[in-house]
Amino acid sequence: MDPEKRFRAVFDLAYAPLWRYAQHRGLTGPDAEDLVAQVLEVAWRRIEDVPVAEPLPWLYAVARNLRRNQARRDRRRHELLARFRASPPVPACEDPGGLEPGVLRAALASLSDRDQEVLRLVAWDGLTPAEVAVVLGCSPVAARSRLHRARGRLAARLGISPGLQQRIPAGQKQGDSTDSMEVPR
Repeated sequence: MDPEKRFRAVFDLAYAPLWRYAQHRGLTGPDAEDLVAQVLEVAWRRIEDVPVAEPLPWLYAVARNLRRNQARRDRRRHELLARFRASPPVPACEDPGGLEPGVLRAALASLSDRDQEVLRLVAWDGLTPAEVAVVLGCSPVAARSRLHRARGRLAARLGISPGLQQRIPAGQKQGDSTDSMEVPR
């Protein structure tokens, strides 16, 4: 039997039982569909390894392994997030230039993706708020507002008073700074 016909036979036989398997393990909707799809994907890729007489036990073993892998990924992610939450607060700092690079990166990583993007566009890419507005698809006023709020949240994470943020010297663009520790302004 050619591989495509064999897979169709396995699919017809296994779809409903795999769906029940997923539901009996507490998965619903998209999560159950994802597990069934992943199992069938493995079956397609390894159709020669799928037993001809009794494919369901083999497919259940694949589903079990996929669930265990997902549980390990979820546990690692949870432990990583717990480590970040449990880390001691950053001591207040009067001079942002004195921060360790890891501290600044960790504080930046703790912000939302939206805040990180606006800060990186200004600090790393050297864009003006008007240019940031074009990138983000918003008005310049909204871009300045987002930047102001993101700076405030970053300063709070670093224990820096927002008034202590360093300014870029006149004639120097934001991204041209040689001081990699400066808080974006």
